[in-house]
Amino acid sequence: MPRRCSLLQLYLGGFLSVVFANTTLAQQTVSEDRLYLLSATTTEHTDKTFPAELYRVSANKKLKSVREVVSRTDGVRLVEAWGNAIFLIHPHVVSTAVAVVHADAPERADDVGFNPNRLVLVTPWVAVAAREPAGFDLLIPLSSTEAGQEKPTLVCISSGATETAQRVRFGAWDEYAAVRREGSQGGPAIVPYLVASVKSDRLALTVFSHSAAFDPTPPSMRGGAPAIVAASKEWLVLDVQYQQETSESLPHYTEMPVKDRILGRWKTVQIEGNASRSRLFGPWLATITGIRNPDHKTSPGRENERSQETDRLPNVQIEYAIFAAKWTWFPGILTLQNLADGRKIRIETGQEDSEILKVKDDLVLYRVNDAIYQARIDGSQLKDTTVIVKDEDVPEIHWAFWSK
Repeated sequence: MPRRCSLLQLYLGGFLSVVFANTTLAQQTVSEDRLYLLSATTTEHTDKTFPAELYRVSANKKLKSVREVVSRTDGVRLVEAWGNAIFLIHPHVVSTAVAVVHADAPERADDVGFNPNRLVLVTPWVAVAAREPAGFDLLIPLSSTEAGQEKPTLVCISSGATETAQRVRFGAWDEYAAVRREGSQGGPAIVPYLVASVKSDRLALTVFSHSAAFDPTPPSMRGGAPAIVAASKEWLVLDVQYQQETSESLPHYTEMPVKDRILGRWKTVQIEGNASRSRLFGPWLATITGIRNPDHKTSPGRENERSQETDRLPNVQIEYAIFAAKWTWFPGILTLQNLADGRKIRIETGQEDSEILKVKDDLVLYRVNDAIYQARIDGSQLKDTTVIVKDEDVPEIHWAFWSK
């Protein structure tokens, strides 16, 4: 005789089936989010060239190459990242092309030529700007090398369009008013500030006499030139470039004017160090603590860094000694500060070569020399910290993202 089911049993069975199906779908969604890591050594200040490589993580916590983005022969001049795109300008001397890594299609090669006349790249003014709904533009100022023949131009390379005619445009100087800036990545390479000016009580970016104004000047702005540390649709983070004070007279902290662009309010955020590097991930300001170092004191962890150069990998020890750490002491302290709610998380690595690579929702990726860690944000703490990869090319990884 067949067994009869009550209405309650039928209801519970259906409910559990839906829960199981939703749980399975959620697990599948998580499993489909693949982590990609981009390795690139910028070579603006050196004659050495190294490749840019896109990786995934293998089951044994080693790097697995997806594709070479820029060859070793070319080398990478500069990298600018924003939104779902990472722009790599190459070759490293006379740059003529931009390789774009797309977070929504990371395995697709995308190389855009922009400088057939081999003009000079003005690197301090390279920036990313929002151009809705077409995504983002990489702004590249160019100038002639011939005396008396200077005819500067601005090249705008779109991250979103696919047709060649739409990818490259010229002369859109007003796009500097919509600048977007993630901030400074880690590693020994020197990352220049994007220095602004004040025009009629408004902040402005002036490039080759073309001026584009954006937000009103913050009330707390003191003497010196305002520099854009990071800029998103929601947040604007500034620093002040002191012109007269010596490094010895500066405190071992920095007070940065921060604007909540949604509410239209300025406030001051204090970060550790007076020569620190900061990077913006959503509302989280990630900082590598740096302190001015006129005595050239060696930062901790130097002995752990790669001390030999190969065709594909730089000598990290030498690069820190020559570039980033020559005038800055890095104590191996990383901080995360939430600009929206004031939470602060401090990570003591004891290693100068360390940085926060990505913050997405409640997940944090950070690098300590040749290892990358993943942790979960729980209030004002990191929990469930684990090593996800350890390999020889990890010190050159400064960008990370998840993709389907």
